[in-house]
Amino acid sequence: MIKAYKNFLKGYVDFSGRSTRSDYWWIYLTNFFLGVFLYVATYSTLISNPNSIEAVKTANSLTYFSIFWFLVFFLPGLALTIRRLRDAGFHWALIFVALIPWVGSIALLVLLAFPSKNIVDLDAKIDQEM
Repeated sequence: MIKAYKNFLKGYVDFSGRSTRSDYWWIYLTNFFLGVFLYVATYSTLISNPNSIEAVKTANSLTYFSIFWFLVFFLPGLALTIRRLRDAGFHWALIFVALIPWVGSIALLVLLAFPSKNIVDLDAKIDQEM
């Protein structure tokens, strides 16, 4: 997991490389569980004592941290998803499948779960496209 985060941060805005399934899913799962933790912490703070100024301040701080985390990791997450699509042998533009209501996100997750293609085959395909 630590290695996956190092690779993730090294390729902060690298849209041209490839990412393995494990690199992608470790980052995805870590960020998902962090998001769930922040959500639960924020709302449990508010629910436990909604009339307390301290509870509201703590909830606001957690909300600001959540927004900061999203903004910092949005672009690298986008780059990671594009690299993962390329590694699975798909065109990067398939990331827009996620914009289709209801089924788009599920379809993208299925595409991201495909195994990696042979690098030699991908390099030949990329050369043909150029």
